[in-house]
Amino acid sequence: MNAVRAQYIPFFFSRKSVLTFSSILVVTFLMFIARPLTISSILFNIVEVVLFFYLSSKLSKKWANVSVSLFSKRLFRVAFLIRLIWILFSYLYYNALTGKPFEFEAADSFGYHNEAVWLVGLLKDSKFDVYLAYIGTNYSDMGYPFYLGIFYYLLGDGVLIPRILKAILSSYTCLLVYYIARNNFNESTGRMAGIMAMLVPNLIYYCGIHVKETEMVFLTVWFVYLADQFIRSPKVYLSSIVGIVLVGASVFFFRTVLAACLIGSVGVATFLTSSRISKGYKRVVLGFLLIAGVFFIYSTPLGKTIDEYLAASDENLTSQMKNYATREGGGENRLARYGSRSIFLPMMLIAPFPTLVYIPEQPNAMMLGGALFTRNVYAFFVLIGLGTLFKRKKLRAHILLLAITFSYIFVLASSGFALSERFHLPLVPFLLILAAYGISQMNRSNKKYFVPYLMLISIIIIGWNWFKVAGRS
Repeated sequence: MNAVRAQYIPFFFSRKSVLTFSSILVVTFLMFIARPLTISSILFNIVEVVLFFYLSSKLSKKWANVSVSLFSKRLFRVAFLIRLIWILFSYLYYNALTGKPFEFEAADSFGYHNEAVWLVGLLKDSKFDVYLAYIGTNYSDMGYPFYLGIFYYLLGDGVLIPRILKAILSSYTCLLVYYIARNNFNESTGRMAGIMAMLVPNLIYYCGIHVKETEMVFLTVWFVYLADQFIRSPKVYLSSIVGIVLVGASVFFFRTVLAACLIGSVGVATFLTSSRISKGYKRVVLGFLLIAGVFFIYSTPLGKTIDEYLAASDENLTSQMKNYATREGGGENRLARYGSRSIFLPMMLIAPFPTLVYIPEQPNAMMLGGALFTRNVYAFFVLIGLGTLFKRKKLRAHILLLAITFSYIFVLASSGFALSERFHLPLVPFLLILAAYGISQMNRSNKKYFVPYLMLISIIIIGWNWFKVAGRS
């Protein structure tokens, strides 16, 4: 534990690292003030970067030697407190700037909220059949508004209580990240992963807005925890099987393609996980469940949705790039038409990149610039972790994590949303686990690459923003 802790602290805050971080922040600040960007966006970005790295370092040291029980309680309580503070602040902040407790350009949030309110009206009028006819054969996005509608029906349509529930679910997500990392690697790696999940800005931000990401990420991480635990446990428990089936089915109603990635990843893990970790009879059980699940899925409209996506993946990417290049009403980027899977795939572990220029159509993206920069930085440790697993021939011992990460990366790179921060959110918990493992494997031979990597990231970020400006003339 002490050895890992001693590596972790200097790594984020060595003299060279601090100098590089500071230089990047200064450049970021100068680029921001060159355009009429509000001071609040600048502050958001600086706070996101500084607090994530500083508190990750400080708390990993402070909580290193406490008991497992105490660590779990602290992790949940502090995660919940941070999210609750953000929920209350964002409620007041957005109310003051927009007149409503919703983020800027809140099309999806309004859509979910209004659909939930409509569902409540139908339930009160005993007209639920109208809602069933409305969703028809498209179930892939009905999970969140339906869940929100039931919540409104029971407790009223105020936005604060559902967001407080988001804070609870997100705090449990941090615990699950800790458990998954601990089960795959060791206690110290698990604690680092849990602390980083507690502090990473992206997971905090979505607790304060009315979209499905917090619930979807929770279900995804919960599914992986149950599946990983089932694969690694010495016995087969019926409760674990039921949990895997129910949670996996729930994900289909939030994002069908993500659920397909999860099911496929379990299939890969079933057959490729080392026999020292997963016994043969468990592979038979999982194999049977997967086959039954696939047949069931393809007996519903969900199977058709998956087939349509697979068949049109290349067309979807081309269409989305054309949309970015020729948007009506402004906001277009003519260079976007050159985006392709071959360009996106190599950068998917470190992308997306922060927006450093004023773009009126992307106020939320500007607020998340610091969050994206943290992703660009901790991706270095993800690469170290992956390289270490490959060198030590331990890939099969963690095949479930790797299969989920890379299958969803491939989906993103094929979808046209490759550089959309919101669509990356389901990846964040698993990248943090790999990053925590990479941090635990730092030594003199790979430490020397960290500062050059930061400089390279700075160049890429500036180049990416040049691309955005150039495409807009």
